[in-house]
Amino acid sequence: MSREFPSVVIYGTADHAKTVLEILSLREIPVAGFLDPDPLKRNDKFLSRPILGTELLLSTGEFNFEAGVIAVADSFGRSRVAQLFKSANVPLLSAVHPTAVVSPSARLGSGCVVCAGAVVGPGAVIGDNAIVHTRAVVEQDVQVGQFAHVATGAVLCPGVQIGEHTWIGAHATVLEGRRIGQSTMVGAAAAVVTDLPDHVLALGVPALVVDSWPERGKL
Repeated sequence: MSREFPSVVIYGTADHAKTVLEILSLREIPVAGFLDPDPLKRNDKFLSRPILGTELLLSTGEFNFEAGVIAVADSFGRSRVAQLFKSANVPLLSAVHPTAVVSPSARLGSGCVVCAGAVVGPGAVIGDNAIVHTRAVVEQDVQVGQFAHVATGAVLCPGVQIGEHTWIGAHATVLEGRRIGQSTMVGAAAAVVTDLPDHVLALGVPALVVDSWPERGKL
């Protein structure tokens, strides 16, 4: 077992947890197990790893891991759990797939997940606990806010700014220099050619605002 990295706990046992575990395993980062909000799952196993308990374990200080990775798709869920780790003084590790290409001049916040085949270009900034999913492209000087999600195959062209808690749908494209506000949802395969405000749902080619998007809730 490698000791180059600390022993890690993964929070969550939904689909995203499978991706996170694969990344950590390929990086030879030791995984102590999982935390899950359902107390009935304690002592069960997920992907052959133990479920150690709920988030309440963090408040006890009685655990055998040194860092965490949050495997929760909902951005506000990630935010809530991140605060629990912070209160417990457990740092959040960024998980970067070995096939991802991250420029040396890019900056990743804590707790980010960068998946297989993703590209993060020069000068890009990825905020804390953001997700850059499989084969997504974040070009040079792009800014992705904390807790944002850039879904599979999405392309953020140079200079784009994405607000916190915003979701960019699978295979969507945001053209150069466009700004997208906080807690906004861009639908799958949309093409964003103009700036978008906070709290809207934008769909289509070109992407048009079709509805408001809740400040909190499942993205």
